Amino acid sequence: MTIPIIILCLIALIFVFLIRSISLYKASSMNSLCLEQQKIQSKYDFMVKHRRELKNELEEKIQQLTRLRSNQDGIKIFSSEDLNIEDADDTEKFSQYLIQHGKITLEQNERALKKMDILKMDFLAVCLALGFIDMKTSQKALKANNIQLRSSHK
Repeated sequence: MTIPIIILCLIALIFVFLIRSISLYKASSMNSLCLEQQKIQSKYDFMVKHRRELKNELEEKIQQLTRLRSNQDGIKIFSSEDLNIEDADDTEKFSQYLIQHGKITLEQNERALKKMDILKMDFLAVCLALGFIDMKTSQKALKANNIQLRSSHK
């Protein structure tokens, strides 16, 4: 009768040893996974911070580029005669004048040119309608280019 009790105790001891080793393996696996998760989280946080910095830098560069385009320090043109575009149509004259004076950007110029056909208006009227320039700027452009307002628009 003692032999089955000894065998039973040995089986119980082996069972306890197996449970303990499985628990230790589980704990060490969990620790290594937690360390790996912390490393990945720190890399993620760094990348998010770096991305935010890059976005801010991009915004700053875009603003600088826009300012440079608007405040072109090149030759300021006061009339269409200075450009030697007397043969050019009114749209080109106004476009060049407004761009050179930094009143509109190249993108705004392109948008206004595209909208002219849709709105059936001249260049200055489209720029006014889109809010790129104000009435005072429009009048200055007209005066500088010696263009008289026409009573009828096409």
